[in-house]
Amino acid sequence: MLEVWLIVIVVAVIIEIATQVQLVTIWAAIGGIAALICDIFGVEQNIQIIVFFAVTFATLALTRPFARKLTKNIRNTPTNADMNIGRTGLVTKIVDKSTGVFRVTVAGADWSAMTDGSPMPDVGASVKVERIEGVKLIVSVI
Repeated sequence: MLEVWLIVIVVAVIIEIATQVQLVTIWAAIGGIAALICDIFGVEQNIQIIVFFAVTFATLALTRPFARKLTKNIRNTPTNADMNIGRTGLVTKIVDKSTGVFRVTVAGADWSAMTDGSPMPDVGASVKVERIEGVKLIVSVI
């Protein structure tokens, strides 16, 4: 079983590194280390498996709230596009009146846009960027 636990540890660490240390599989690596230690001391396989799952779930339960706080800021990193929120743009073209899609220029960049529920603006109208959904600006008419 020594080889199995080494494989579990290595695979868990590789996955953890591949996910840019988002604390996804670190608990399985810790459980694998505990099971590996049991194997080194000659503990039978059934107990090793129980130790693996017990340690994995215990470390997950004990450290997950702390890990969430640690990784919270990593997931919410603003992008350059987020800097457009709150800015004013100019409607340059109506793409499809039936779906309410039009083009807007904000800070020199051309964007696809829709309103936040307000009436569709005319070409040349000023709009304010409220949020970004995918690659589309959601704007309000000024």
